[in-house]
Amino acid sequence: MIANNYSQAFGQIVNKAGQQIRLKYFDQSIGSVWDDDSTLTISGADVWTSGIVMPLSTSKGTSDSILLEQGKLIDSDKRLFVNGSLLFTGSDHQLKIRIGSPGTDEWSLVPNGAIKWDVGDQDIYKKVFIRRLTNGSLLGE
Repeated sequence: MIANNYSQAFGQIVNKAGQQIRLKYFDQSIGSVWDDDSTLTISGADVWTSGIVMPLSTSKGTSDSILLEQGKLIDSDKRLFVNGSLLFTGSDHQLKIRIGSPGTDEWSLVPNGAIKWDVGDQDIYKKVFIRRLTNGSLLGE
């Protein structure tokens, strides 16, 4: 019951402050044992949802600033807060994120950059660190 209340409260925050994002999942397959070639194939339909995009917190002592100091994040990375039911982890998938309408920047998930917040066994929301893709779109798009 309390988990549902938290989930509904987060949903209301996203409805008021969020913006449209697209999640596109890719499956990665590796060539033969003697071949390093890696191929990305679109996995399923795009997922359109809402999320809250924020810059990193650089205040001394915050988790974001500590990750910056450790070199795990860079200054241009962003934080994305989304519904806890969305899939962001797993070695089987690569993920590309578009924030806003078509033609806007594409982002990728920072390695090990998804943190879930749950109550009991229910995921309430996820904080995801994302990095702008600067080399264009992924092949086949």
